[in-house]
Amino acid sequence: MPSLQQVRQSNSKLKDGPPGLVVVMAGATSGIGEATCKALVRHTRRPTVYIVGRNRARANATIAELQRSNPSATVHFIASDLTLLKNVDEVCRQIAEKEAKINLLFTSTGFLSMKGRDETSERLDKMFSLTYYSRLRFVTNLLPLLQAAAEAKELARVVSVLGAGTEGKIFTDDLALRNEANYNLRNCATQAISMTSLAFEHLAAAHPAVSFVHVSPGVVRDTGIMSGMGRFAGPIFKFLTTLAAPFNISLRESAERHLYAATSVELGRGGGDAKAFRLTWNGEPAGANAAFEKCMKDGTGKLVWDHTEQVFDEVCGKAE
Repeated sequence: MPSLQQVRQSNSKLKDGPPGLVVVMAGATSGIGEATCKALVRHTRRPTVYIVGRNRARANATIAELQRSNPSATVHFIASDLTLLKNVDEVCRQIAEKEAKINLLFTSTGFLSMKGRDETSERLDKMFSLTYYSRLRFVTNLLPLLQAAAEAKELARVVSVLGAGTEGKIFTDDLALRNEANYNLRNCATQAISMTSLAFEHLAAAHPAVSFVHVSPGVVRDTGIMSGMGRFAGPIFKFLTTLAAPFNISLRESAERHLYAATSVELGRGGGDAKAFRLTWNGEPAGANAAFEKCMKDGTGKLVWDHTEQVFDEVCGKAE
């Protein structure tokens, strides 16, 4: 486990590395994504950062702070509802028109809700779409630009902040969780977490020059993740988080640790030595998980990836 001191030392050396990192941050207008974006801009030279989210007012305030902390940074905001895969396609198209490579795709989109299944116009549940389908659509769309960075022997990495190590049961006959009997907050989270780990294993095997990092953030204070939990559940969860204070970490520490996961050479240098990683909040490997290991052996990984591509084809059309 890298100590916080080691994490900070590694991050502080980013300014000594190559300038001009190109970074896409999906979900960086609040919480861990926003805090990690601030840490990245603070520690790097002449980065180009694309922040993608819905809250333009919040993004404008964040961008102003980023540019004060690092005047050499170029920061763009793209306003988009990322519950819709077609919107993800448009965002990626805009980025690809401007950039020849991407060094880092960092995704932390999502919210928690007790409302039950809530479909988008694309017939995907909003919470599930943000935590799985939307993130994976970013990955598949931007892979050519990530591979371009890897071919130049530069950082080429995907980070998904979700729940590595907490994989569990997958409803293999209902991967999109369209059956109301299968849908609840716990099952949605577990399905998204498990499918992410399996999808990253598939992608890492097919694209060995790019690192795919699935991180569990642990319990982090003041992320705003509970804002969708409703009038009563939200305050209860916040109270429980306060009770767990000796076991949780600050948003600033979480940001430093996520920046380490996003940039450390320990997780692949590009050019062919990368792979899939499952990490806990403190940077340790998530380790054995019976449900995940079973899925890796029984063909569920291929089932998940085939389903993911089928959903993309149905919603966005087949790639030409």
